[in-house]
Amino acid sequence: MFKGDICVHPGCKSYVSPPFRTCFHHSGEEERRIILSTLEEILSRRGLIKDICIIGGDFEGLDIRSSSLRASNFSFSTFRGCDFSSTSISTCFFDMCIFINCRFDELHARYTVFAGSRIRNCTFTGSTMVNCNFMGLDCIDNDFSSSDLYFSNFSMSRIISTRFEDCNLKRVNFRASAMKEVSFKYSNPEEAFFQNKEDEE
Repeated sequence: MFKGDICVHPGCKSYVSPPFRTCFHHSGEEERRIILSTLEEILSRRGLIKDICIIGGDFEGLDIRSSSLRASNFSFSTFRGCDFSSTSISTCFFDMCIFINCRFDELHARYTVFAGSRIRNCTFTGSTMVNCNFMGLDCIDNDFSSSDLYFSNFSMSRIISTRFEDCNLKRVNFRASAMKEVSFKYSNPEEAFFQNKEDEE
């Protein structure tokens, strides 16, 4: 798992971004450049990537295709035009992030957190995202079609103009979510949860 060391900046509770003793947000411009260039060099290997901690990062055009990402933390980061296609992700944190025009096609994700994130114009087609946390998602103009979302949680989200067509929705939690122009065509919404238990009785 990524290092649990706390940033030395007074009052900051975020984790450090190695090799420095500060978090990404409190790192200097040169330190941020080193952190990001090191990450890009690791990503270029297309192998196993683990124990990365960059909280509050800003990524544009990041290419992580066909890599394996484990036990890493990217909370509060922004991703623009990034490509996660055919990547395997497990036990990672992308909570409170912003994703714009990103690709996650044929993604394999397990036990990964996207809670509270804002996702715009992204594709997750043909993905397997089992037991992932999308709780409180702000989701507009996205496509999850042909994906296995078994046991994932989209509760208390805002989901607009988004497709969940030909998806496995078994035990997916959409309770207390606001939806508009959402398509479940060819999927199994009858096996998902859309209401609180007391509303169903």
